[in-house]
Amino acid sequence: MNFKAVFFDLGGTLFRYGDVRGHFDEMLRDLARQYAIEAPFEEIQRAYREAMASTMAEYGARPYYLHREMFTAAYRELLARFDRDSMDDDALYRGQSSAGVSAVTPRRGVTETLAELRARGLHLGIVSNIDDDQFEPLWEQIGLGEYFDATTTSEEARSCKPDAGIYRHALAKAPGVSAEQVVFVGDSPSHDVVGARRLGMTTVWITSKPRRLGDEQQPHHTISEIPELLEILGG
Repeated sequence: MNFKAVFFDLGGTLFRYGDVRGHFDEMLRDLARQYAIEAPFEEIQRAYREAMASTMAEYGARPYYLHREMFTAAYRELLARFDRDSMDDDALYRGQSSAGVSAVTPRRGVTETLAELRARGLHLGIVSNIDDDQFEPLWEQIGLGEYFDATTTSEEARSCKPDAGIYRHALAKAPGVSAEQVVFVGDSPSHDVVGARRLGMTTVWITSKPRRLGDEQQPHHTISEIPELLEILGG
């Protein structure tokens, strides 16, 4: 296959969410103090995960949503689990947006791999489910802008993966490139792989914990680190 472009997801793909986990846990502790929630922290963490999972299931079925709205809904559900009413609907979104930004760094081998892909003349793009005000500080912090030709957020595209609109929006920024000539790299089978496969892109799932997936979520390739892309793309 004559590939002409590589599209990357951002969070979980070019950097690890584990890098910011400690900062996010501190945000949850601050929330518990603010609302006088005296439950064990493990219970608060579990309630957050459950609230986010149910909220993401609802919002994820939509072709487009603002993450601000999704996090507000999750925040309300989290507090309701402890019989608390929200005093500031935007708090979880602000906290989620800022938690650990300063700790974000590229995965091992990312900069070297991107430099090589650029040297090969490939169009490089970011395609991320994220609001613009979340994306901008993350993008500045991670410091990879010099390697990319274009970035596309779900807010800009008015479409969230796996909806086709965000992929088509990104493709429009790569003149002369068809979907079949794109490699899409992401950490989410349900978001990144499903939508990209539907359009005919070659999909790469980056994960440290491979698992059995349904047919629609099955990637063409699975990697554990970004430099493995070079072998997939060939010389």
